[in-house]
Amino acid sequence: MKSRETAAILVRLRSLDEALRPSEFLATGGEGLRHPGLYSWWVDPAGAATLSAGLGHDIHAGLIYAGLAGATHTRSGKTSRNTLWGRIHGMHLGGRHEFSTFRRSIGSILASALQAPEIDEPALTSWMHEHLRVVAVPVADADTLDDLETTVLTELDPPLNLMKMSKTPIRRRLSELRRPHGRTGRDRS
Repeated sequence: MKSRETAAILVRLRSLDEALRPSEFLATGGEGLRHPGLYSWWVDPAGAATLSAGLGHDIHAGLIYAGLAGATHTRSGKTSRNTLWGRIHGMHLGGRHEFSTFRRSIGSILASALQAPEIDEPALTSWMHEHLRVVAVPVADADTLDDLETTVLTELDPPLNLMKMSKTPIRRRLSELRRPHGRTGRDRS
């Protein structure tokens, strides 16, 4: 992907002005989002305080996570049928923590903050709706998405991403908190 296109995608992923509340995202019905692409998740100040309490490390309001949907699988060469809509609507906002690394991470932190032994799925969904926003950016070429995600993660350095990232104290703590809550298949979304 050309560096100009990558720069434009980074600008959008960094733009809180483009971020939608989960209710606004769901209200789109997936229009324009049934494509591969990249996304970024943002937390408000109250949510950041809760995440900080659960992690025992400071998390600031702002961008906390970024990911991809629908990339060509590097091993098989097959394009995923997943889309931004499917990933965010079906796995992050409407799924279970076993099927979403992001959901598992947030749920594990919240369980820690509440000193709860398990992730409470309805409470997790409610918390996400109250404290998070998402930016979704369609990308036409699924073959470039994995490499593009690597570039994006290097540039954005979202504190709650684990894959493709250096092991910071926050990420080490997050990995510890996630262990009791199982492992997802590819531990990807």
